[in-house]
Amino acid sequence: MNITKFWDIGSVFLLKIGGSLLIVVLGFFAARLIAYLFGKAMMKTHVDVSLINFFKRIIRIVCYVIIAISALSNLDISTTGIIAGFSAVAAGFALALKDSLSDIASGVVILFTHPFKTDDFIEFDDHKGFVEKIDLMHTYMRTYDDTNVIIPNSNITTTKVTNYTTNPEMRVQIFIPISYEADFDKVKEIVVDRMKKTDNVILDIEKFTPVVRLESYQESSIEVVARCWVNFKDYWKVYYSLTENIKKDLEANDLVIPFNQLDVHLK
Repeated sequence: MNITKFWDIGSVFLLKIGGSLLIVVLGFFAARLIAYLFGKAMMKTHVDVSLINFFKRIIRIVCYVIIAISALSNLDISTTGIIAGFSAVAAGFALALKDSLSDIASGVVILFTHPFKTDDFIEFDDHKGFVEKIDLMHTYMRTYDDTNVIIPNSNITTTKVTNYTTNPEMRVQIFIPISYEADFDKVKEIVVDRMKKTDNVILDIEKFTPVVRLESYQESSIEVVARCWVNFKDYWKVYYSLTENIKKDLEANDLVIPFNQLDVHLK
């Protein structure tokens, strides 16, 4: 009689354990499947990848919590105390990690307001580079010299950030000093011709036509500015090409770039 009763109790207990394990296993795969399907659906809306990954992570965490509570409930374990204890621990963590929570809140703001997105070229403080990833707490940026810069999100939301890729085109602007005796029209012709010959300079759109203007009068020279437009990814390539070749073109036409001079008259 006792053996039968013990067997019945043991069988029920084993069944509950098996049911809880089944809930955990199936719930784990279901959570991953739900997150995956959500990600696929969001990709069609062209939302930033970082925002999609953020929501997928939240979905998985919520699913795991539900799975854990369901598995414990199946074992007839009261989850009320566990939830209360979890809430107390969460409150303690919130107080201890208030600065980190500020970064997380800022990360959510960045992901929703879209001041920039992954692969954008931005300037923040003394750094310029491409956004590699926007995480919950940090934004990862790669500069032109392949330096990885990790910025707390709370710093970004409280400081000026320049996004150079809001529009796909960027203006290249080069200042060229010329002598007061130089023929400005000839300089203008040489520089415009160089910009038109340079690869990746936009020439097929009228509003982006390369121009050269007299910018200002300096103590020992006249300052000329040359402006043209390029796609943002070609900016530095075009900038350095023009800077080097304009100097060569001017020298080839006997137009020397002046330097500061001081004339001293002795009495």
